[in-house]
Amino acid sequence: MARKANISNEEIYQACWELLERNSFPNIPRIADFFLTKDGRRCSNTTLMKAIAEWEEMYKEQQEHEFKDLDEVLLPAFKNFSRNVTKSFGMLLDEKAADLKKHQTQKQNATEGSYLSLSSTLIELQQAHEEIEEQHANAERKVLELEQQVLLLEQKNQTLVAQNQVLTKQLEQEKEESTELRLNLSQREVDLAKLDNKLSQALEEKQQAFNEITRLKEQSNKQEERNWAQITNTLKSLSSSVQILQSQAEEHKDRGTEK
Repeated sequence: MARKANISNEEIYQACWELLERNSFPNIPRIADFFLTKDGRRCSNTTLMKAIAEWEEMYKEQQEHEFKDLDEVLLPAFKNFSRNVTKSFGMLLDEKAADLKKHQTQKQNATEGSYLSLSSTLIELQQAHEEIEEQHANAERKVLELEQQVLLLEQKNQTLVAQNQVLTKQLEQEKEESTELRLNLSQREVDLAKLDNKLSQALEEKQQAFNEITRLKEQSNKQEERNWAQITNTLKSLSSSVQILQSQAEEHKDRGTEK
């Protein structure tokens, strides 16, 4: 059986994070069901609503910091790598161009009889050219790998943005539901206050009616007592009159007998 107990704001914050890890955005019914399933505890919707609103602010701040930190880490690293690759590649081209120019000068100064020297120079030039091409290919591969990494990070960033948009939309919807719940709660409080007022008036009218009934009863009892007293006095007067009449009749009878 569910038991009523106090649930701290920190416990509600932790429950919100756990629900979010399950891809379920926190709201009042989900948090209430979370604690009911976990240990059977319950608390008021007002407490849950306030704690969830505070957690939503913390979650929003965390998302903003994560996106900001991601940009601060990736952008400088990418720019620095691009500068280093461009600088290294430029220096390599300059060195090889100088070597080619040197070999070309030697070639121009060579005589017809220096065929072996010319052949050696051509071989060196060919080797240098192949080395440049290999280094250039390696640089292109590194740039391609970097571009792929940046693309993956961009896709991850877009995924995070999409998730954030979904969660933001859910957050706005939950805020609307919370606002509606607060309005309904306020209306219920107003209705309850009206009912309390009507109940107080009814109790007051009941007390007034009871007081009026008591007064009428007392008045009726007093009137009845007065009526009974008047009837008693009348009966006493009648009894006295009857006794007088009886006495007079007996005296009259006695006088008639004597005659």
